[in-house]
Amino acid sequence: MSSYLSFQKVLSQAGPAANASYSLIASILLFIFSGLYIDNHFDISPAGVITGMVLGLVVGFYQMVKAVKYKSKKYLK
Repeated sequence: MSSYLSFQKVLSQAGPAANASYSLIASILLFIFSGLYIDNHFDISPAGVITGMVLGLVVGFYQMVKAVKYKSKKYLK
């Protein structure tokens, strides 16, 4: 029973990190596919994908920093 509780504790501690990484991946993919659509629509081949990748990284890392700050603020109280 104690191994189950320790496993549950590890999973609950890893939740915010997993959420932040999924958010990073999702934002990168969303912006890359948006850039690909723009490339195909306006015929400006690599510019949309590169711009989408950069915007996805910026938004994803912003979300990751926000999640880390929230978690650290939550545990400091």
